[in-house]
Amino acid sequence: MLDIMRQNAQGWGIKVLFGIIILVFIFAFGMSGFDGNTDPVIAYVNDEPIPTQEFVEIYRQTAEILREQDPNIDPDQLQSPEFKKAILNQIINSKILEAEARRLGISISNSELYYEISKIPAFTTADGKFDKSRYQNYLQGRQMSASTFENDMRNSNLIQKIQEYVAIPAVPTEAQARALFNWAGERSQIDYYYVSGADFLDKAKIEDSAIEAYYKANPNSFTVPTRSKIEYISFTPEELSVYEDVSPEELSSYYAANKDHFEQDEQIKARHILLLVDENASSADIKKAENKIQKILAKIKAGGDFAKLAEKYSEGPSKTKGGELGWFSRGAMVKPFEDAAFKLKKGQISEPVRTRFGFHIIKVDDTRESGQKAFDQVETEIRNTIAQEKAADSISSKLDHAIDLLASGMKLDAVGEELGVAIQKSEKATLENLTRAFGMTEDAAKTIIGLPKGSSTEMPVAVDNGYLIAQKVEEIPASLNPLEEVKKDINDFLAQQQAMEMAKIKATVIMGKLSTPETAEQELKSIKKDLKTSEPFGRDGFIPGLGMNPKLTEAAFASTKNTWLKQAFELPGGYIVARLDETIPPSEETWESQKQAILTSLERQQANEMINSFMTELRSKAKVEVVRPDILNN
Repeated sequence: MLDIMRQNAQGWGIKVLFGIIILVFIFAFGMSGFDGNTDPVIAYVNDEPIPTQEFVEIYRQTAEILREQDPNIDPDQLQSPEFKKAILNQIINSKILEAEARRLGISISNSELYYEISKIPAFTTADGKFDKSRYQNYLQGRQMSASTFENDMRNSNLIQKIQEYVAIPAVPTEAQARALFNWAGERSQIDYYYVSGADFLDKAKIEDSAIEAYYKANPNSFTVPTRSKIEYISFTPEELSVYEDVSPEELSSYYAANKDHFEQDEQIKARHILLLVDENASSADIKKAENKIQKILAKIKAGGDFAKLAEKYSEGPSKTKGGELGWFSRGAMVKPFEDAAFKLKKGQISEPVRTRFGFHIIKVDDTRESGQKAFDQVETEIRNTIAQEKAADSISSKLDHAIDLLASGMKLDAVGEELGVAIQKSEKATLENLTRAFGMTEDAAKTIIGLPKGSSTEMPVAVDNGYLIAQKVEEIPASLNPLEEVKKDINDFLAQQQAMEMAKIKATVIMGKLSTPETAEQELKSIKKDLKTSEPFGRDGFIPGLGMNPKLTEAAFASTKNTWLKQAFELPGGYIVARLDETIPPSEETWESQKQAILTSLERQQANEMINSFMTELRSKAKVEVVRPDILNN
């Protein structure tokens, strides 16, 4: 029956049992907590028994579905009491719903049942017709009677039917859907003044006594954990690929056979000189920037080195690289910049281009036509791909050979020499380092850390894309770094904290002046040249170019245009003072394209709320007794 469940988990009654669990719990498959020797009943619902075997079987089936959905989920989580209780709760709810359906006279007729069975893909031919022989073969192959299978189907469809009856009133109006759409689709943008903590670092003064006090109060921060020195051989396609030879013929054949893979859009390689000018800058500021950019352009036309002039005059982050932007395709840059850049030929330089960032002078260093990438562009990529494919094919044989050699008593370095692969070393192997660097589970890392000195793993350890075998060389006990070794780090940390506090104070003072009518105009004039406008942002807390701050976005959406927010907000490296610049409603076109999907989603949400409320009421009236809680807590 499990195969059918997998194929139809979203389409028929199994979703009643597993839907909520699959949404809430993303765990893996494991059954170490059950040995089959439990009492026959795990719980009673209104004196009706729930057999332990039924619970165990549904547990297995649910876990298998979850594991197939995400093979990388943590196996240990499945043993948690929370997961097991969730499974049992769903079974209890199903029993209660079945009983309520019987009380209300709701049933599944034979014709309804057979219709549902006839729709299961495992029992239909290619043209969608029910094939009785497939149905019978399926039941025979799993030693299941038709009556057992059909009873399961009848009960699950019965539960689904009563849920559908309960949810009949769930009919959202278009006005409700539009209100939800407007709320979710609305965008805001802010004007803000940024106070950097870095501007106050030279004013931060940290006393030795403060450093010593912090050191004593936070010993865990300066303790080097127990770590191991290990040697290992990595059996992954990436590591073993360096030992594989790839011939010119193989390279050319792969290139010819995978032309579609090497298609590219038109690209240019460019650099620019940027003078920052706010979108809302005054006419005087714009004119000043135009004059300056024209003078820079004149130096370029007179033979000046573009890269050196970019380093000297550009105000963008690429100035340290001579204005270099690298290769990019259409859509990567703002539209005015893109339009100007893609009109240029190799070596050409643009006239000044205005974007929302300011004025740019663009130079195109190179171009690539759309179409297939040249062989020399992708030769290294192809070589690595073929070598890794060859290495992947050899992993099993190399690994088996290595295990045999280790079992015979051979040390790891001799194994590496025999296999012709390099022995690698890790000087600071800890649980955290091993799990992060290799993608192994915590249990696997514990196996390596727990090795006696000089011994090797008896079995290969699974890592990302392969395996490794390891040998512990030395164990280094935990130790506390001396104060002198970490004194500078503590000083820098405390100085940054102090600088951020000074930045917060300055931002708060500015905010106070901007919010006070008597001082607002003068304060705004003093910061106007450094006032910036953000990209539009939604309610999820993320502001492009500034970072994540849910409280800031919440305050912005609750504010009114040109009103300064009532507090300074912390962002990476500093604080900002902000006001709402504009609230942008979603477009009518977007509403029309999404209206039906939102109505459907809202209907589903309302239906779930009704079903949950109905289920809560039934559950409160039901007599539920769990007689084997130890099974859930194992």
